[in-house]
Amino acid sequence: FLFNSTTGNMAVEDVVINYCGNTRKFVARSWYSVLFFSFIIVICSFAVLAQASAGEGFAAFWSMILVIATALGGTAVFRKYQTEAAVGFLLGITCMMAQLFFLMFVVFASFASSEDYGSVSATDRTFAAFAFFLMTSYIVVAGGLFAFRSDLLPVDNNVVANAGATPTTAV
Repeated sequence: FLFNSTTGNMAVEDVVINYCGNTRKFVARSWYSVLFFSFIIVICSFAVLAQASAGEGFAAFWSMILVIATALGGTAVFRKYQTEAAVGFLLGITCMMAQLFFLMFVVFASFASSEDYGSVSATDRTFAAFAFFLMTSYIVVAGGLFAFRSDLLPVDNNVVANAGATPTTAV
């Protein structure tokens, strides 16, 4: 399913290349979806802060701070700091954020279905829905970063030029 034995390429990479042209564009477009849903979750966080209990408000506020930090850091990695460590760090952060927003989805969905918490269920349902969308976007970005991380790094011309040369040995 995922591996084409005749060409040696992964079928997922072929789909990505057919859809976006190359793997860098796929990861960039996936990141734009994260930024879009991050903007919406910030707005939802302010709505939760205005209408919810202290615990819900703190959860929404803390997740908003983490989303803003991740959006700024991830954009900096894609635009300026394209090193192996930075891409690996961003991969870890996106995995952690996907897990966080899965938990936020579950918690806010349970808040919306119960009257015990004293919050507005429409706000909780909205936050839960966009937490799910953001979680899904983070999963797609993490998968793209994992699968195509070598394509995101700049090519070192010295390594490419010396790739065919025979190594010299000291005598």
